[in-house]
Amino acid sequence: MQYSVSLLHEALTVAAWIIMLLLGYREMKKYDKLYEEYDYEGEESYVFYKPRSFWYRMLIFTMLFCTFGCVGGDFLHNQVIYDLNVQSDHSIHFENVYVLLIKGLPTNYYLWRFCVWGTAACLLFKILDEIKSDLDFSFFVFTLMLMNQFPNLRQTLGFMMMFYGYVLMFRSAEDTMPQKLVMGIILLVFSTFFHSTILVFILLSLLLFIPGTKSLPMIIVSLIAFPFLYDITKELSAQFIGLVSSNDMMQEKATKYIESSYRVEINIRGFLKLFVNRIPVLMLFFYGIKKVLVDKVEVSYMEKHLLMLTYMLIYISCLFFNNNVSAYLSQRFWDAACFPLTIFAMVFLRNYSGNLYVKVAMYAFLISNIFNMAYSLYTIDSFNANANDF
Repeated sequence: MQYSVSLLHEALTVAAWIIMLLLGYREMKKYDKLYEEYDYEGEESYVFYKPRSFWYRMLIFTMLFCTFGCVGGDFLHNQVIYDLNVQSDHSIHFENVYVLLIKGLPTNYYLWRFCVWGTAACLLFKILDEIKSDLDFSFFVFTLMLMNQFPNLRQTLGFMMMFYGYVLMFRSAEDTMPQKLVMGIILLVFSTFFHSTILVFILLSLLLFIPGTKSLPMIIVSLIAFPFLYDITKELSAQFIGLVSSNDMMQEKATKYIESSYRVEINIRGFLKLFVNRIPVLMLFFYGIKKVLVDKVEVSYMEKHLLMLTYMLIYISCLFFNNNVSAYLSQRFWDAACFPLTIFAMVFLRNYSGNLYVKVAMYAFLISNIFNMAYSLYTIDSFNANANDF
């Protein structure tokens, strides 16, 4: 069976993303206008009520986008592996929990995607609801920063479960609600079943609870140590194989990633893709570091934790970048860093949305998305040709 995606499918995915972005932007600007027109001196108090209908509408749109949107090569690769698991009596490539879902549901790839990424979308909105986020602004930020990556990674559900667990734990400390702490720990444990790398990210996140790790001196020391760590990345990558490999097939696959001689193409196209995709992330990350660690802006413990987890994941990604190991690991850690950074931005940036630097960063994300969408439409033939390469 040959797997392919049509140009119309890709075009509809792009159109759906644009519509969702415009809906979020319109909602955000509507309330910005109300805030600007409100007479704070003439009125005692007023709460701008934002109807829950927008919350539900955006959740449904996100779930549908994650189910049907083709935003990367993993869309077809997952379909290939899905069909292999339908025909096989044992798990192939997917974690057991995904295979159990495949076996338990009626045979339909899109139904399976709806359950996996649709659940991840629900958890994302539960996170926003738990932290009392400004939902219109948060959805706009999510659409710009993470929407096109969200349905492309299988570990997305594990990430959302992990971050929701952390949010509940942080909230339990603020609200003195032990039941949230218990639920948060349960979610952290369960998240490890949804992708083998989630345990690595949990362990890295737990390191940040050590006093002094969320500080500017720690960043300075780590930057000084970077050249030395870069040279021993091969040894670190061997340890990574042991952490992520839960069976022989995965270990063999991980070893191929580590030992491959692939490097980022040093040409105009390769440099342009790196520049366009990574500059917006770095712009927002450095802005957060400046505000939180340099200017000492007051933030919650959770926000600081998310920001420093972003730094840790970007740091590890750079250790693997263009080294004598596969660029696969560098990209995977970079992708992972975008999740905590996006949640941080949803909460922190609302009070700075009018800042010129933040606006430029948002436009940079817009350009990045447009570039990637145009590139996917341009390379659809090669995308289909490689679809069955598993």
